[in-house]
Amino acid sequence: MTKFEIYSKCPALYLPTKVEDYTYVVDNFSNLKACIGHEIIAYGLASKKGEHTSQRGVPYTSYHLTDSDDFASFVLFGDENSRVKEENQPMHIKGVIELVNGKYQINKASIIDDEKAGKIVPVYDGIKGKLIKADANKSLQSNIGESEIKKGKDQLYLELDRLFGKSFESVLVELGIAGTMSVDNLLYNAHNPKLVYEFYKSIEMLKRLSTALMAGAILKERKCVPTTPLHVTTKIDDKLLTKYIPFTLTGEQFYVASQIIERLCNGPTALDGLLIGDVGTGKTVIMAMLARQVVLSQTNSKVIFLAPNVSLCEQLRKEVCAMIPEVQSALICAGNNSYANEARLIFGTTALLFKEFNDVELLIIDEQQQLSVEQRRQIKSTHYLEASATPIPRTLALTKYSSDNVFYLKQQHLPKEIYTRIVHKEQGSELMRSIHETLSYGCKVLIVCPKRDSEGNSNKMIDAESLASSLNSHFPGLVRVYHSALDDEECEIVLNEFKTHIPIMVSTSKIQVGLTIPNLRHCIVYGAERFGLTTLHQIRGRLARTQPQSGSNWGKFDLFLPNKPSECTEFRLNVLTQSSDGFYISEKDLEIRGAGELLSGGKKQHGSTDSLIKNISIDLGRLASAIEYFEAKGEKILQSTSPVKIHELA
Repeated sequence: MTKFEIYSKCPALYLPTKVEDYTYVVDNFSNLKACIGHEIIAYGLASKKGEHTSQRGVPYTSYHLTDSDDFASFVLFGDENSRVKEENQPMHIKGVIELVNGKYQINKASIIDDEKAGKIVPVYDGIKGKLIKADANKSLQSNIGESEIKKGKDQLYLELDRLFGKSFESVLVELGIAGTMSVDNLLYNAHNPKLVYEFYKSIEMLKRLSTALMAGAILKERKCVPTTPLHVTTKIDDKLLTKYIPFTLTGEQFYVASQIIERLCNGPTALDGLLIGDVGTGKTVIMAMLARQVVLSQTNSKVIFLAPNVSLCEQLRKEVCAMIPEVQSALICAGNNSYANEARLIFGTTALLFKEFNDVELLIIDEQQQLSVEQRRQIKSTHYLEASATPIPRTLALTKYSSDNVFYLKQQHLPKEIYTRIVHKEQGSELMRSIHETLSYGCKVLIVCPKRDSEGNSNKMIDAESLASSLNSHFPGLVRVYHSALDDEECEIVLNEFKTHIPIMVSTSKIQVGLTIPNLRHCIVYGAERFGLTTLHQIRGRLARTQPQSGSNWGKFDLFLPNKPSECTEFRLNVLTQSSDGFYISEKDLEIRGAGELLSGGKKQHGSTDSLIKNISIDLGRLASAIEYFEAKGEKILQSTSPVKIHELA
């Protein structure tokens, strides 16, 4: 069930994300001295003292809050003033008590509703595009009673029964959810806490339950996956497999290819795998070997390569077909359809999704992070293999509990040293000197912008067209621009010029995947805060893909920030300065953005992960441990009464 469905039909499972403590109320101002420097709620009679304007021109109103003997002054801004309707109005004012010139002040003052004063109040989040936060709180605060709690408990018990069978209560006992920590008590204390500790303890216990529910759902789904009828595939001879590979394979490349081929030929089910290989580790040769295994061992079988853009499709076709010259190939993309029924190697963009194919034995999705879940599974095939240097958070999270279908390439065929740094606006002149230095070595420079042109550019963010025009005044005739608004023919002309004689290209992130530009040594990302970590790493992967004539294989990657960045942005971008390992970067991206929806049918590829219980995110490390625990115990856990401390896992 979605968040909104839970909110509408079973609100006891729509948990608050925090509580606000309004229990400390002072109504005797002789006690304020002990409260100096602390945030409290003061109760008294509010009276207006004057209207003022701050040095910045912001209007505000000053008030006194009095008890029988003393007063404290405070100010209110904006709409808060409309809540003071009369002189000497009884009010609860929240703020930090300060003593200034012997008089009490309530700084950062706000009005607290009378019905909240003296209570622990749960706070609920809204749902983007469907439910604003104020409406969620108005609907749920103090309105989750026993009938709603029972409905939530019954819904959870139905789910537990579906996942773990009739003896699911033993699972609850293992989680420590029994007695005073029963499901209904935990739900009640989460929505109607009497103590702050009581709330957070209940949330922690419900996190355990949520993790167990997700682990059970994953295992249930794994058992229920229908097996695709497998065609009998005989492994071809190694010499035939590697016959047209123009270089000597590394041991790792041969081992990974052999692993996947073994899985294709003798696996218990069809392959639905992920090849994680950083830029330069040789994913393309692995994919070519798999395709060669399929088309040479099965008459009429087809292999389809799905890629995010035309340039990558053409490059893939050229490289793969050189290693499988025995069969016919086809390219299918917008404006280009060379498909013939005889073609058994088919390369294409999402234009492939609008055609029907028979006898597809293997679908290979290159740069999977560029495509949606629906796109990646729309073409029906016996086997699936996704490939990426930086898989999306959801895909990376899935690898934590399906390791038999995940294959890693870590050794770079062509080692390189890339120096990555964050460059701020005040270092702009140094950046220009660095461009001149790169060009003096006879090397190429790529500059990537977040926008292609100035249309709709209300925030004055630099765009590729404008920057290319500006650079052309410094480097006349040496700059080209590349983006998605160019047609395929124009794109091919620009790329060929950049590959041959033009030293500077300004591009959008269209350049990020797959392409090899000879002697590209310097890349600047303008407005790097606008890009995700995996996109930036993919862009960095364009550097130093060819060996220089002499010396080390080097590159410079500059993350230029034209505006002052937030601490969060600096932290995120520093991940790239600390490591060039795509898998590590994907792990950090997963940590920062969340895994999204993990069960089949889930479309959200990043964000929080939850189960039937909403608004508590599941920890993926604990989830992996819980899956491992349930998998190891199997049915025994349902009868176990020994204290195996599953709560330490979940």
